[in-house]
Amino acid sequence: MQTLSNMRRDSSHSQSLKNILFLLGLFVYECLASVIVYLPPLLGILFVLFVRYDTKGDFWRFCIIVAIIFVVEIFYDMPLWFLFVLFVVLYYVVTLWLANFNAKYILNIAQVVFVYMGVYLAFIYTEIITGTPLLINPLVIVYYCVFEAVMVSIYEYAV
Repeated sequence: MQTLSNMRRDSSHSQSLKNILFLLGLFVYECLASVIVYLPPLLGILFVLFVRYDTKGDFWRFCIIVAIIFVVEIFYDMPLWFLFVLFVVLYYVVTLWLANFNAKYILNIAQVVFVYMGVYLAFIYTEIITGTPLLINPLVIVYYCVFEAVMVSIYEYAV
């Protein structure tokens, strides 16, 4: 029996399985977060992953993050494409920030803060423009921001 030296094991199946499990894990978490008030919606973490997978060129994981962004918008009754547009605008702010500073850990925490400040300001402007009162508690936004900043800092320290 002849063995071919150029035969390699195909790892695309394991990568696909990891991506599917990643998508399912995020989907289950977002389902739980929409029911349990104390779980943050992971907007800051999704933005950090959005930036990371876009800069790394990991297309499938980037698509997973975009899909979960739409799931978050649906679960939290946000306008469709609201978070995606906010993430794209903040992406350019972060890339300008990266060009001027070289503090990786502070940048990741700042990304979380930027996302929640952007969401809060966008909701305030929407409330002013439409005239409909939105029930947004700033303390909840601060809680989500601090919780996710701690999660991102632990993740970055571990990696």
